Amino acid sequence: MSLASLLAEHRVIVCVGSGGVGKTTTAAALALRGAFEGRRAMVLTIDPAKRLAQSLGLETLRSGGEPIDSALFERAGLSVSGSLSAGVLEQQSAWDEFIDRHAPTPEIRDAILSNEFYRHLSSSFAGSAEYMAIEELCRIYESGEYDLIVLDTPPTGHALDFLEAPQRLENFLDRSVLGWFVRPYAAVGWSAWKTTSRGVRFLFQRIEQATGIESLRQISDFFIAMERLFDGINERGRKVRELLRSDATAFVLVAGPEEQVLGESDVLTTKMHDLGMPLKGVVMNRVHPMPAGGEAEPDRSRVVSVIERLCEAQIDKRTTAWLADVYEDACRIARAEEIRREAFEAGLAPEVETVTIPEFEADVHDVRSLAEVARRLVS
Repeated sequence: MSLASLLAEHRVIVCVGSGGVGKTTTAAALALRGAFEGRRAMVLTIDPAKRLAQSLGLETLRSGGEPIDSALFERAGLSVSGSLSAGVLEQQSAWDEFIDRHAPTPEIRDAILSNEFYRHLSSSFAGSAEYMAIEELCRIYESGEYDLIVLDTPPTGHALDFLEAPQRLENFLDRSVLGWFVRPYAAVGWSAWKTTSRGVRFLFQRIEQATGIESLRQISDFFIAMERLFDGINERGRKVRELLRSDATAFVLVAGPEEQVLGESDVLTTKMHDLGMPLKGVVMNRVHPMPAGGEAEPDRSRVVSVIERLCEAQIDKRTTAWLADVYEDACRIARAEEIRREAFEAGLAPEVETVTIPEFEADVHDVRSLAEVARRLVS
């Protein structure tokens, strides 16, 4: 019931799961644990909300990442032998930097960056942010600046976009598609397409609806400029897929004991397996433990007797009954969660590491409480 070995054996950890289960906190805690152990750790989120910054006790985070001041740990009484950096992905900036890195000439770079269709596409293409997160992960990995990189992904629905993003972008930029968008305009212009087949008209109508762009010239110019980047982008996509499937990378599912969350987690783990990205760890978060001496169906008279003895008869019967109700509900909730967790974990592969984190009394909002989560993840 520990992620210690998983953390020690991998350089990249990708946290996936539903929204609201503590995924961002878990990602930050894993990175912090790596820093405790002397590693140069980075935690990166693509969630535009400020959850990562809040879990570290910061106001904001910079796009691309920045080191966490060691004074923050010292004030919390924590000894960190390594280092911790944190960052948030800003989608448009990430795309612009991606084009800047891969464009073969400044002229082609400027032509793409100034293209209206590119501006719409980079912000609205399904999986766009997710692909950029993987690209940024790959870039940071290849830089050699960090020994441990932890990526916090979007909630389950978007997590599927995250897993499929490399292949989806490669399919979109297939050379066989290029002729549809380049040659028609170059040869005959947009007006000729008004009289073409119903299927082609339908295709361009959908493009207009999706992007708000009515000029085929913008689309054609974009693909003409992108043609010189295709080979490089496809090669990059191959490297990205290799990293996600490599032994250096571990996928960790963060879940909760609620029925809906576990159902969504089942769908996600199945998809990961199909894509060759097997699950290596599960964090079952915000679990309600069984009260001391509790059982699924506690004996009412015994519970009342214990309450009266502990309170030395200083409370009335109404308060005693209320306390007994609270205790019984806690026992039933804990047992129901335990049954659901056992059923879910029975479907996991034997090699998957699992750890259970109890519901905390307060939200994690500083490095001291984050350190407690980190301790529980590996102990």
